[in-house]
Amino acid sequence: MLRSTLQAVRGLAPELRTLFVTTLLFRSGTMAFPFLSAYLTAENHYSAAQVGAIVGAYGVGALAADVAAGALLRYVSARTVLISGLVGNAALMAVLPLAASATLLIAGTFVWGFFYEAFTPASYAETVRYSQESDRKIAFSCNRLAINVGMGIGPALGGLVFAWRPVGLFLINACVVLATAVFLARRTSGGAAAEEKAVRGRLVAPTPKGETRFWSIFVLALPIHLAYALPPTFLSAYVIHERGLDSLWAGAVFLVNAAAIVLFEVPLNTAMRNVGHFAALLTGYLLAGSGFALMGLAGTGPALVGATLLWTAAEMIVFPALLHYVSEVSDPSVTGRNMGLYSAGVNVGLIVAPQLSLPLTAGGHASTPWYLAGAAVGIALALIVAVRRSTWLWLTEPGTEPAPAT
Repeated sequence: MLRSTLQAVRGLAPELRTLFVTTLLFRSGTMAFPFLSAYLTAENHYSAAQVGAIVGAYGVGALAADVAAGALLRYVSARTVLISGLVGNAALMAVLPLAASATLLIAGTFVWGFFYEAFTPASYAETVRYSQESDRKIAFSCNRLAINVGMGIGPALGGLVFAWRPVGLFLINACVVLATAVFLARRTSGGAAAEEKAVRGRLVAPTPKGETRFWSIFVLALPIHLAYALPPTFLSAYVIHERGLDSLWAGAVFLVNAAAIVLFEVPLNTAMRNVGHFAALLTGYLLAGSGFALMGLAGTGPALVGATLLWTAAEMIVFPALLHYVSEVSDPSVTGRNMGLYSAGVNVGLIVAPQLSLPLTAGGHASTPWYLAGAAVGIALALIVAVRRSTWLWLTEPGTEPAPAT
């Protein structure tokens, strides 16, 4: 499987291979934020409410970057956004430990989150720009692989640095991100910036159908974003406190999820290269809804791992398929805007899921968040089947047009 993945990466355009390495380096260097709460708590200068506000400001800044992506990419090239985001990220991390008040830290983490997240929609726009339609699903799978591998490496290294010297997290992270910016600047050229701005100059799609089709999939993707925000924000508490299982089972769930994605996502999407949008999303949503509902039913560690295999299989299918479909319904002039808004939907899920899941477990209803996630995905699946018949709400694929009435 690893050989197939490496072959897929080598088959990408040179620009996409550079973007893949850049994303891998950037995410691997992300070691400060996962330990931000622990760092602030260890400082003993801030209350729990202040720590929550400081960490929360990062998410708000990230959401602001996603919403602003369309306007930003209207005036500057995606390459400029990528490099500027990396440099700004490094600068903020270098000075953040010097902040002497909660107010300064809240402002600093907001800007930090903005610079960090600005990378995502710009990298999606570059993926669309440099990939052929037939290979786009594979390109997005490789992009996700770089993110997932990097986000596994970063916290692991961060744990070692935190044990050595907590403030070193920020300085080492800043150095890695700055080196990543230098790598990207040296391996790419800004000569195409004027052409790029010319095709990404709109904040509204040029046709009404372009708008309605995008907002249709945006709404239909929200249940998926909410459901997949549960594992990183709720799963550990659920396994340990609600099910009373050993923490090793929480680790096993995360390990199975990460290992499956690294080993199988790119080969799976290579095999599904010619599967249409509707069939891919139908399969992904069906597996996701089933997997999350089974998480609520599972009462043992092995059952949780089995349910995890289902929603992990769905994850490997549905996220590249959603990104591919969004790129297909997006006119080149609004690709940056649409990719930014899609990323905003992901962050909305991460912000909302913990606010909903923990209160829902009160009163002995530990499984409720999982059942609701499965039900929401199931409803979205039914709506996809329904809206597929409308050319205003769905991009009809070649050879799948409804037969004319006789």
